[in-house]
Amino acid sequence: QMASRLPLLLCGRSSIRSTVLLRFTSSTSNSTPTLVSLSAIAKEDLGPSILWQQSNLPSGSPKTPHDIVALGVKVAKIVSLASSVAGAVMVPVLSSYMWEAASERPSMMAFAVVANSFLVLLSFTPLLLHFLAKRFPMDVHYNSYTQTFSTVHYSFFLRKYLRRFKKEEVVDAAVAPQMKKVWIPLATVFVHGSPILLSLDRNAYKDPAAFDSLTTNVEIPLNHD
Repeated sequence: QMASRLPLLLCGRSSIRSTVLLRFTSSTSNSTPTLVSLSAIAKEDLGPSILWQQSNLPSGSPKTPHDIVALGVKVAKIVSLASSVAGAVMVPVLSSYMWEAASERPSMMAFAVVANSFLVLLSFTPLLLHFLAKRFPMDVHYNSYTQTFSTVHYSFFLRKYLRRFKKEEVVDAAVAPQMKKVWIPLATVFVHGSPILLSLDRNAYKDPAAFDSLTTNVEIPLNHD
């Protein structure tokens, strides 16, 4: 009897393994990476930009409000990164000089402590700027076939990366529980628990249908701009 049941047991285990493997493969193939490098995604998979920008307007058109803000963010990031490199070289030298002077003249000790505290704060300024600048999307793409949105952001070293998500994953910042946990509550939406300063002005988007889909879960006040 045991020998006759053995094929049935093996068959049952095989079917269970096949089912588990099938479900795992299905969930893996249907999942979308949340953070990826811009260069790792093909343009066809990325989809077109849905924001009005000077690049998708007729030649000679002025910069859009989004272009102006995006340029400001990029310039601030470049200046911040350059100052970080200079600070990494100069701060240890200045700090060492001040401590040596303070050891020779005790009256300068208070000044040395304050100056070093200021230098440390100055060293962390680029991190604070990056903490805020990464919330601003440089661009927003939409693939209508896969119904996937992709926002473009800058990393600390000015490399572009994408945050990819579906409309169901967008949470209104007004009701998001994560809003109470962030240090600086500056965001319009949350995606995967991360704050994003997404424009809620419908006129800023060249694809109104995509904007409506993007803001399905967001309550936008009337006459908002």
